[in-house]
Amino acid sequence: MNEEQLQRIIDDHTAYTVRRAPRTLGRIMRRRQLFERRLRRHWGRSLDLCLLTFNYAEAVGSGVNQSMPVPGDMVTSALIQLHARACRAADEVHCLLAAGHGQGAMKPVRLLYELAAVASVIGAHGRSPGHEDLVERYYAYEDYAAFRAMQIHQRYADELGQEPFPADEVEEARLASEAAVDTYGKVIKGQLGWTAGLLGDINTEALAKLAGLAHLHPYFEWASAETHAGAQGMRLNMVETRRGPVLQTGPSVAGLVEPADLAVQFLCHITAALVEHSLPECDKELWFHLAVLHKLQMRTHDALEAAHHKTRDLPLIG
Repeated sequence: MNEEQLQRIIDDHTAYTVRRAPRTLGRIMRRRQLFERRLRRHWGRSLDLCLLTFNYAEAVGSGVNQSMPVPGDMVTSALIQLHARACRAADEVHCLLAAGHGQGAMKPVRLLYELAAVASVIGAHGRSPGHEDLVERYYAYEDYAAFRAMQIHQRYADELGQEPFPADEVEEARLASEAAVDTYGKVIKGQLGWTAGLLGDINTEALAKLAGLAHLHPYFEWASAETHAGAQGMRLNMVETRRGPVLQTGPSVAGLVEPADLAVQFLCHITAALVEHSLPECDKELWFHLAVLHKLQMRTHDALEAAHHKTRDLPLIG
């Protein structure tokens, strides 16, 4: 068989696959709908409570944002931005869980863990003597990272079929990056370089310890294995079923409780940091809503645990 014949066979098979697409996709969608219906029978109430809690946390953040004067305090402004990003990450967690992707949901949970640690530290130390420039340091890394990302884009723009950045924009970014390094030292080139002076060891676990979250760091390591392409992630993708170990390629009714519970916990932690450390001080109504949010967190935890126990005897794979 020559190359021309092989290419003709490939083209024919591709066309055949496309012609059969309605039948194939219909079968996939029916199977997915049946699985999600089964998943919802067991996780529906707890996932609804998750979504309700996420929505309530978002409403509390909106209340703080609306009460902030313009121009606002830098610490408060940073906390509002961190909270908004956390709300989006929590919604991503819910969407993945509703589709049965508990392991995939650990990736945005990993982000929520980092956001919770950053929000706590900025809120608690961003106005303390000797660290008044903490928020400025936090944003200074962006000047360095933006120029680095721009340099990478320039190297591959032609291969990507995209326009390179104009020379004046590159020069502007270079000057901003150099200014950040000149002001704060080479340490600012690290993503956690803004914590220099607060932490002995500049790493995520040390940051979490300062925020009172280090006891949850094992989940960060688990989520990191899910995020990266290391061999540990391969092992985590092996699921024990009644037929023996199976490599997971799709959704499962198992493994939802940890990412759901952690997402709720981290978003509530970030929301509490926002309310506690905002200026001007939040009114009593927001503190009331924060107490309600805590109650919702506890009810969601109980519902997740109850659903988790009910799923132990179910087939795991969707």
